[in-house]
Amino acid sequence: MALDHGLHNEELCDHLQTLDGKYNDWVVTTAFYACIHFVEHKLFPLKQKEKEFQTFDSYCDFQHNENDSNLSKHSLKSELVGKYIPAIKYQYRQLKDACMNSRYTEYKVTGNKAQSCSGIMKVIKRHCV
Repeated sequence: MALDHGLHNEELCDHLQTLDGKYNDWVVTTAFYACIHFVEHKLFPLKQKEKEFQTFDSYCDFQHNENDSNLSKHSLKSELVGKYIPAIKYQYRQLKDACMNSRYTEYKVTGNKAQSCSGIMKVIKRHCV
């Protein structure tokens, strides 16, 4: 399921890049959201300290309810990437930051930035799929 969702978002990201820069903010956003799902595909099911989590949502529920974690889902996922897929830790963080910036700070994204984020998505996909 996560893989299909990631591939769907990747397809949209690739399509948006053909629209002459009109939706570069969405290129960045869909690149990150594709990677969210690629990472979930790689990580789950996850076994940690004799407990197995089938999905990211079950992992988050455990962290928030049993471990009293105040971390957001994005932060929890970033921690998991750093621990279990360290080869893409930097790229995942870079893409996450670019997405947050384009969604909440400045939606005008350059073509170079959009292309860079799409390339990062492809790197992350290769590590996770």
